[in-house]
Amino acid sequence: MIALLLLLVSQDPLYARADSLIAAHNLPAARRIAESLVSAHPADAAAHLLLGRILYAWPVVGRYPALAEFKEAARLAPRDPTPLYWQVRVGQYLGSDEGEGVVREALLKIMALDPDYRDCWSLFEQLYHNAAIWRRADSALARHPEDLLVLERRAGIAIALEEPARADSFAAQVLAHRGRYVPGLLLRAEAAFDGGEDRAGYAWYDSALDAAALDSTDALWQQVRAIASPAEIARAESLQPEDRQQFFTTFWGRRDPNLVTPYNERIAEHFRRLMEVRRTFQLLHPYSRFHVSPVARGLAASYLTDTVVTLLHRGVEPLDSISTASVLFAEPRTAYDGGQHLTVYAREHLSGPGLVWLRHGRPDVWERDVVPGRLFTAHEWTYDTPQGPTTVVFDGIPGPYGPHGDFIVAPPRSARAARQLLALLTTDGTSLPATLTARGWSAFFQGAEPGSTDLYVRTAPDSAAVVLWDTTGTQVVRARGSGVLALSAPPGLYDLGLDVDSAGQVGRERTRLVLPFFSRSRLSLSSLALAPSDSLSDRERTLSAMPADLVFATGRPLAAYTEVYGLTRGADDRARYHARYTFTPITGVLRRLVGGASSVVFAFERDVEWRSATPEQLVIEPGRLPPGRYRVTLSVTDVPSNVKSETVALEIAVR
Repeated sequence: MIALLLLLVSQDPLYARADSLIAAHNLPAARRIAESLVSAHPADAAAHLLLGRILYAWPVVGRYPALAEFKEAARLAPRDPTPLYWQVRVGQYLGSDEGEGVVREALLKIMALDPDYRDCWSLFEQLYHNAAIWRRADSALARHPEDLLVLERRAGIAIALEEPARADSFAAQVLAHRGRYVPGLLLRAEAAFDGGEDRAGYAWYDSALDAAALDSTDALWQQVRAIASPAEIARAESLQPEDRQQFFTTFWGRRDPNLVTPYNERIAEHFRRLMEVRRTFQLLHPYSRFHVSPVARGLAASYLTDTVVTLLHRGVEPLDSISTASVLFAEPRTAYDGGQHLTVYAREHLSGPGLVWLRHGRPDVWERDVVPGRLFTAHEWTYDTPQGPTTVVFDGIPGPYGPHGDFIVAPPRSARAARQLLALLTTDGTSLPATLTARGWSAFFQGAEPGSTDLYVRTAPDSAAVVLWDTTGTQVVRARGSGVLALSAPPGLYDLGLDVDSAGQVGRERTRLVLPFFSRSRLSLSSLALAPSDSLSDRERTLSAMPADLVFATGRPLAAYTEVYGLTRGADDRARYHARYTFTPITGVLRRLVGGASSVVFAFERDVEWRSATPEQLVIEPGRLPPGRYRVTLSVTDVPSNVKSETVALEIAVR
């Protein structure tokens, strides 16, 4: 066991007897033996440690006397970390700021003696840290300059002190000995991002992703878990090593704010937000009972003026996936709290504002002490979102003795506020602006591969990128460049990402998209393509000439191209159908009321060689379409079956 206990057992059978009595919880008898040993051997550290252990277990009043004995044992045995570790246990029992101070002082001394003693480093990470505390820890660890684990921890301390060059130096020494060590690679990545060296940061982070299967420390996950969605949290808990790289690639791919650029700016933004929230929203009182005890949180809830219980009972659907405690206190919904029952605040070392800032950045509106009728209100933040303003309120931690000093997410006061709160706590987003409005078109055709659909996209500005993600968030296909972008994927439901970029200004679109299925046995039409041309052309050439803004010059010919699928095959291998092009003028309400311009129609009876994909083509001579705006459709009726299909309307302008 520990050094002093081995010593005391070997010195006197009374020590062993007292130890047995402690195990049997016969504390009075054990105490009598320990007090006699202290009286007989006042300079024996083992005797003081034994008495301290008994007093620590003494009901109600034993902790302060125990602390005194542990301090005396530490004085008598200055090279042994055991009495110091017992001081840590006393501090943990006492809790609050007083207990945290006891824990901190003991841990700093232990780190100077043995930097890898038991769980001391993980305990130290849970404490409040300011620059002075970090520097004391760095000084203690500096006594072990050859220890690779110490170098890694000192790199983390340098990150916390916002000294990226120093952090990079320590991490480089670690990697020189440990090769593809993911925590070391991540430290170099974070140091580079913090220092404004984004290119190096991306390189180091890519190296970490490449070695993700080797990451037994879960370092990659620990850096991003605070912004993960509930589905990502559930997925992360069951990851196999071989799945990690794909998981994190998908994790960041869905968050990429500019698909056109070769780098994912959201990664750099995340690390910079980490630096901001550590500086501004660090949890001040992590040793509060509130953060470590579910019972204490239950008692705190009883002091709240309102809760979300009634909202849950009213059947607010979005709240069904999280508990009342999760809404009020951001309870961990993951096994990654290590069974410690810590709040998310304590696990991430951030207050409520820090957790929300990490997810969504600086709020668009920040009000202080402005919500009447609330106890301990500190902040009200509002974010402008596509769904409208979204607000979150932060309260001081409630309790019988007033506010605690840190601020947590306040319970919502309405179903609407509850939905907004859930959105803020389970999503995240970039603060990078998207000010461009892209113009363009998309077109669908049957793919060359069986069971595939081709998607074509063209935008103005024409520097663009398109990504399709499946419903699990995995990237299925991607295209980037200028002109017409072509992708092919199986028909189905996807999430579409479309970004345009012009001289650093970005336009961003995220939406759901259905890739249609074109049957070989049922009549259906591809999209309608139009291009300025005086001759018939194939699919690719027509699409390449189709302008992004769908504006065509008057007095010039116009070529149309569509593919018809599922026509009836005659005995002579011919197909017969009726094609009708309709150019409907788009006019204002007044003009329609007084009788606006009539539609321009081109109709044809076709008798063609049957093909699984039959091209339907037309050249419209100059002057047949007067200047104006039109909604264009093509309808096809299969003559043998009398089945009709129509394209999606395409809006164009002739000027």
